[in-house]
Amino acid sequence: EDYVINLQVDPEKLDEVGAEYGFDGDGEYCHAGYLARAKWICEDLKRHGILDRLLNKESGKYREGYMLRVTGHSLGAGTAAPVAVMLRHRYPDLRCLCIAPPGGLFSEGLATRCQSFVTTYVHNTDLVPRISTQTVERLRDKVLQMVARIKVPKKQMIKIYKSGKKLSELPCGLKDLLHDADAIPDSHFKAQLDRFKQSQKERQNRSKIPLHPPGKFIHFVKTMSSQEQRIILQGRFMMGDIFNCFTCDRFVAEDKYAPRYAALSDFDDIIISSTLISDHMVETVEL
Repeated sequence: EDYVINLQVDPEKLDEVGAEYGFDGDGEYCHAGYLARAKWICEDLKRHGILDRLLNKESGKYREGYMLRVTGHSLGAGTAAPVAVMLRHRYPDLRCLCIAPPGGLFSEGLATRCQSFVTTYVHNTDLVPRISTQTVERLRDKVLQMVARIKVPKKQMIKIYKSGKKLSELPCGLKDLLHDADAIPDSHFKAQLDRFKQSQKERQNRSKIPLHPPGKFIHFVKTMSSQEQRIILQGRFMMGDIFNCFTCDRFVAEDKYAPRYAALSDFDDIIISSTLISDHMVETVEL
């Protein structure tokens, strides 16, 4: 079911939803799959009156000490944000905490406008907050362009990649491996790539509404890996074996992260890293 929701990527207008729930949805859009789930939740809450009873809404004030918070991780965060937007008119003190929401969620206007009550947390190079139709297409174009620039046989490039060597460690330089981006020689592949680019450009001009992750961003950036931390601590003890012996290997080195405020544009591209999937897992986002 989660995959079905994710695949409903077409942007849906929020004009009517905004009129029904008391927010300005004119010219704004939301991921169709998450919006459908948010509508179902809000209609269910309204039908049963659960929040009104919990928060003493009928008396005109909240129960003492209780406030309304909407939160979720991944798909849950993708649903939490539109739920928060739809409920905020009735519950103005509402706050929404989104942990690793999908990147293709709101149109830019709404994604920015909800910053006062929606906070999004992104863990390191997590793929999900960066994934949307436009970022996937941009990555695809970069990969195809890079393939067109390769001078040497593809098998040789794969062999170089598998060797794990840094570019500085190779006997040849970058210019020996790749053509300049603006000097790619004519070939059958380049001709196909040029036709593909033109067809994509025409399609994008006809209908393209970029969607973005919502709210204000707090990005947890890795400052030290677990391996680096263990090396430093072992170095302080001078000898790694003695360190392991005294700690009986009870010491567990952990990656270190630092929070920073980020901008919407910081998540405009997918970052290829060895942790782009694991950074999204629940066990790694216990911040």
